[in-house]
Amino acid sequence: MQAQMKPNRVSGARRAFAPAGRRLSVKVMNANVLISNTKGGGHAFIGLYLAKELLKKGHKVTIMNDGDESKLTKKTPFSKYSELVREGANIAWGDPTKPSTYPRGSFDVVYDNNGKDLASCQPMIDHFKHKVDHYVFVSSAGAYKADSIEPMHVEGDARKSTAGHVEVEAYLEKARVPFTVFQPLYIYGPNTAKDCEQWFVDRIIRDRPVPIPSPGIQLTSLTHVEDVASMLALVPGNRKAIGQMYNVCSDRCISFVGICKSVAKALGKEAEIVLYSPEKVGTGKSGKAEGFPFRTVHFFASSDKAKRELGWKPKHDFQKDVAALVADYKAQGRDKKEVDFSIDDKILAALGKSVKAAPASNGTPNGFSRVSSPSPAESATSSAPRRPSFSPRRDLKIQRTVLPANWRDSADGGEAVPASTAASRPARSSSVPKDWRSAL
Repeated sequence: MQAQMKPNRVSGARRAFAPAGRRLSVKVMNANVLISNTKGGGHAFIGLYLAKELLKKGHKVTIMNDGDESKLTKKTPFSKYSELVREGANIAWGDPTKPSTYPRGSFDVVYDNNGKDLASCQPMIDHFKHKVDHYVFVSSAGAYKADSIEPMHVEGDARKSTAGHVEVEAYLEKARVPFTVFQPLYIYGPNTAKDCEQWFVDRIIRDRPVPIPSPGIQLTSLTHVEDVASMLALVPGNRKAIGQMYNVCSDRCISFVGICKSVAKALGKEAEIVLYSPEKVGTGKSGKAEGFPFRTVHFFASSDKAKRELGWKPKHDFQKDVAALVADYKAQGRDKKEVDFSIDDKILAALGKSVKAAPASNGTPNGFSRVSSPSPAESATSSAPRRPSFSPRRDLKIQRTVLPANWRDSADGGEAVPASTAASRPARSSSVPKDWRSAL
């Protein structure tokens, strides 16, 4: 009679020991994972792609999403949850701050991709801290203190003590939870709930100027959501990741002007870039600009630690993805939708670059054309466009410019010479010097 095999659980796997002379067999029991997903913002589609990646690895996945199911399932990325159900995931809707709404059952790994402060995170931490093998908190690289000397963020750099994410991180350590913290930067890709490259497409595809906070060469990280998910999915069963923090970002960075030019190239257009100071035009300060999708300072980080310790490697490159991103924008019909450019127009007006909308083929005001700004007196007396002011540099070719006899004194900034004094002086030559334009 064959000896009965006795299974033992070792580091997340059930190892079956065969009798002597028999082949040893090992069966890995994959983790039962719970993802608490947020109802909005730039992290909303992380849950969708993380679930796909975990399912692909053979894990059992449940998503508990915050918010109103009847409203959110009509929007992306939540409308794509049906794809996860077909792949075997369970979808639940609840309130992460109320344990009574949590899905029933036990879980090996919990991902908190919802909370931003202790009030929203503590209930879930307290509920699972003695029940799970691994607790993962999706924090934010935005909690780093900006550094104008060495702007690339590395794990261990100074964090903002006032940031809600930092408070959660400290609580996880204090509560002695087996945690790992991931810190994403800007994320792009299909099914996003927050625009990134789409902001640039909105303007370039409609032949509008693109207002960018000066100097425009600020560097930022843009990471595809699939790369984000692939890093986060390396946690189950990885005990070495416990107690660690990892930046989640591409290993390349790009400037604001670079994003603009990349999008323009994909659209087959030339982008008109308008650099401006948010402080001077009254649309922002302290690294923020109203209407602009990014911080106005350098914001990028190193992903070397994740590569070294987790064996992670990004598969995407924004430059190679931009054509597909533009195609996705058009496929959604966004090029036919009306966009609010009121903040752009405020910026352009402050720079003396007022614009008026020109109707597109579908009748929506997408394009623009330059117009001269009339004076208050002209606006009150006439609705006709203001005639451009006379410029000798521009108009000399089509009409003669008549200069007063004492034109040189006026041009030099001196006082005008009285007529009687001028008459007593020798008459000036009637010829005009060749360099008179430089004086004007």
